[in-house]
Amino acid sequence: MTTTTPAPAAETTHGAVQHRLLRLAGALTARPKTVLAVWALVIAVCFPFASQLGDVLTKQGASKVVPGTGSARADQLVERSFPHRSQRESFVAIGAPDVRGNQLRTMLAELDDRIAERVRTGEVRQSASAYTVYRDATTEYLERLRAEVDQQLAAARTPATPQTRRQAVDAAVAAGRIPPALAEPARQAVASDESRLPDLAATFTRSADWHSFPVPVPADAVDRLLAKDGRAALVSVSFAGGAGHDPDVDWLRSAIAASRQAAGAGPDVEAHVTGELALIKDTYKKAEDDNALMETVAYAIIFVVLLLFFRAVVPALLTVAAIGLATTVSQAALFALGHGVTLTQFTITIMNFVMLGAGVDYSMLLSSRYRQERLAGRPPKEAAVHATAHAGESMLLAAVAVVLAFGATLFSPVDWIPPLGYGGLIGIPIVLLAALTLTPALLVLLGDRFFWLGRDPLADLEHGSALGRHLRRAADLARRRKVAVVLLFAAITVPFAVITAQHRSTADPVALSPATDSRTGFELLAREWGDAAVLPTLVVGRPNPGVVDARHRLTDSGRQAVTALTDRLAAVPGVARVSAVTRPFGTPVTAAELDALGPDVRRDYLSDDGALRIVVELADKPYTEAAVSTVDRIQDVTAGAGDVGPLSVGGATQVDRQYGDALDSSFWQMIGLVSVGVFVMLVFALRSLLIPVRLILTIMMSNVWAIGLTVLIFHVWLDRAIIDDLPIFLTVLMMGLGMDYEIFLVTRVRDLVRGGADQESATVGAVVDTGRVINAAGLVMAGSLGTMALSSTIMLQEYGAGLGLAVLLDATLVRMLFVPATLLLFRRYNWWLPGLRTAPAPALAKAG
Repeated sequence: MTTTTPAPAAETTHGAVQHRLLRLAGALTARPKTVLAVWALVIAVCFPFASQLGDVLTKQGASKVVPGTGSARADQLVERSFPHRSQRESFVAIGAPDVRGNQLRTMLAELDDRIAERVRTGEVRQSASAYTVYRDATTEYLERLRAEVDQQLAAARTPATPQTRRQAVDAAVAAGRIPPALAEPARQAVASDESRLPDLAATFTRSADWHSFPVPVPADAVDRLLAKDGRAALVSVSFAGGAGHDPDVDWLRSAIAASRQAAGAGPDVEAHVTGELALIKDTYKKAEDDNALMETVAYAIIFVVLLLFFRAVVPALLTVAAIGLATTVSQAALFALGHGVTLTQFTITIMNFVMLGAGVDYSMLLSSRYRQERLAGRPPKEAAVHATAHAGESMLLAAVAVVLAFGATLFSPVDWIPPLGYGGLIGIPIVLLAALTLTPALLVLLGDRFFWLGRDPLADLEHGSALGRHLRRAADLARRRKVAVVLLFAAITVPFAVITAQHRSTADPVALSPATDSRTGFELLAREWGDAAVLPTLVVGRPNPGVVDARHRLTDSGRQAVTALTDRLAAVPGVARVSAVTRPFGTPVTAAELDALGPDVRRDYLSDDGALRIVVELADKPYTEAAVSTVDRIQDVTAGAGDVGPLSVGGATQVDRQYGDALDSSFWQMIGLVSVGVFVMLVFALRSLLIPVRLILTIMMSNVWAIGLTVLIFHVWLDRAIIDDLPIFLTVLMMGLGMDYEIFLVTRVRDLVRGGADQESATVGAVVDTGRVINAAGLVMAGSLGTMALSSTIMLQEYGAGLGLAVLLDATLVRMLFVPATLLLFRRYNWWLPGLRTAPAPALAKAG
């Protein structure tokens, strides 16, 4: 082996943590084969469970509805009293040259038949389409006709036989009381068993011309399901609770495809499944499909960086293999956890990438320290033990910081954040355990052969390489221009902070959705009926006594109160349309007119258990500031509706607004929890007040830079929406993972100061000693997390870009320039801790 500079001197081990790690490493390296055997056994046990992890993942993701809010109360009441209008309602959007034509009539009838099978099994609660409206109207018409014929025959004292009934129908047709188009179904209806009427109505509805349908049908009901230009149709499908947490949207798509084929629909007919369930499912499916590509690229980046770092093939392969084994154990642990908590595909995505990044960090730090111990003259086994003791402390502190960050997510009221935390809480301890046990065992068994298939892998790469010389120059720059460096970083942070504070973000599931079937369907519906018709605002509640009678119908006073309320809502600026039990299609109706519309229409707005539902369509898009202002005015109106009863406002705009408030609250809550936890941990571990404070502030600075750059790239340059949970996502990961680099650097400074170096030489030396590891680890972390930018989902693209930029900036500019400059600026105050004796006390006087 060759070196270009003298090998570093071997160090003694200081501190209680390092002494304990020294004993642990000694025990592990005494039985390396046992360690490997135990891991092999654990992997064998875990593999079958890890392979079943997908069975406990929800495919629909987490809800944006925040528990305890008004929108949550509204959502719960809708789920309980209007389940067919809850979040489990999906839509089929159909586009065609003529949706009233023969092909579309047949297609809708075929689709209804297939849905009816799922209604019988309990998976679907109900469906509604123009076909069901026409069919049900025909059924009611035939039922009335049959009753009228029987009454006529009874009045004439004529026996009611099939023949006499048909004769009565023929007379009515001749007299013009029955349209000629209805003559044959009318004859069959009066002459057949009453149970056959729905089938007769269905057959007639398939064949009749919908452009001039002979049966009276509520025009407003049809307009809700067929576009006025005749080029779009809507089918509502409400999944029941029996469908489980993840209703089978894929089955619905298969049913549509089969219906298209049965109807002989041509290529000019398009059909899409959309709605909240479908949008979320398709986004998650896209993310899941992208995982293979992202992980392949991530592993390729990791392997290349490891090859450059180790200058050898074997350690790169062993590192990736060890992380892969640890991932299998983590997936098995998540499988067990998934039976009790909600896990999503993003839980797995985040866990895999976090384990990749952190696992490589730990492996590189440990093996780099082993090489330095070998260069200092220690034999392989002793070098492995001391490397584990010294690097292990940094790894342990870094892992605890990550666990604290992910643990804080469990306190968030936002449903998607805890599943994110479970991935880190499970994965980081396991990958740390693998690094602290597998790597030392392999180093002892292989010795210097650990670095096989390489070029001078045991050379002093930290000090003798071109990167080492560059790092020394950077450290010298920070030493000579420390004040200028600190001021420059502060000045750069200001504009990024302004961009971060002023950027517009959204949780709009459509704007953030990739190009999917559900997004295409939503855009089709929005073009024909408007965004607000698909994502309305809801006013729901249980009315006061006296508003609804024992039969769950409005009383006279209740009708007056509800009418007055809906009139006030319709008059609110920004409201386009109000639908309620007194105005089911946006215009007032009498009680008799409502009864004539049928019970299904009434149940949309007044449930069988007496709950009220009012649908408010806004004039503006649901996720705009104007829509939020309108909802505020709606809340003011409902707050004064004491004569109706206590009402809650829900729907897309309200859910999004309260979700955003919960995100802001969670953001500051997690920053507080993690900051306090990390601060306390590092105060006792490093015996310093200033270093933990600076660490937290520099992490936030990296986040501000990364968010600002992400906004510039995606919003300013690419003109895309910015997801509103980007700041909290970056905070969770960077408050954990970004601390690795600071801890690696500062613990090395402390060790050098403990060994007698002054603050200046210790800082410059630590930058050179750890800079290669930190830069390589940053490239690995930025590369692996940054591969999320390859996803077809905008959400993961922005996560990947934000995390990649944050890690890259943190591992290079921040840790190699800003941190050394502040360490040298504050000198002995870095290690100041009032009331406690500082760990490197003998050297501090010299350092100061």
